[in-house]
Amino acid sequence: MISWQHRLTEAFTNAPKIAILGIGNDLKADDGIGPYIIDQLQGRNPPHVELINASTVPENFLSHIIDSHPHLILLIDAALMQAEAGTIKLIDKDSIGGIAFSSHQLPLTFFLEYLENNIATTILILGIQPLTDEFTQPLSKPVQDAANEIITTLTQLFTKTL
Repeated sequence: MISWQHRLTEAFTNAPKIAILGIGNDLKADDGIGPYIIDQLQGRNPPHVELINASTVPENFLSHIIDSHPHLILLIDAALMQAEAGTIKLIDKDSIGGIAFSSHQLPLTFFLEYLENNIATTILILGIQPLTDEFTQPLSKPVQDAANEIITTLTQLFTKTL
């Protein structure tokens, strides 16, 4: 099985314009991993990589994403994958049926379908298994460790694609 880092490297190499969306509720512990990662990456991204903190309403960014025509869209979100907390998995949009994404106003499948119908692009989802989604709690240790690994990997990819 190819690692998520290797698959991301391949995707970044072939994408002259990239949008990365952090999705989740940063008031609900591990559910906020997507926005947390985007916040930590601010200022590290090269000009061809746009970072978007989509919070719990990624659909609010549909028009902007479509108008900007990215070659790659990477969604980062907590995903209930029945795995150990902190597990990171690159999920193809075609295989999200058995994975729950909890805090969205609109189901992620509708968001993805709308994008697919309106823009020719590659869409990848980086899912992280949460430990908890309790209100007002910080990221749990395993999810914080996963966030650090993702931040390191993306920062290295930014450097390679400058």
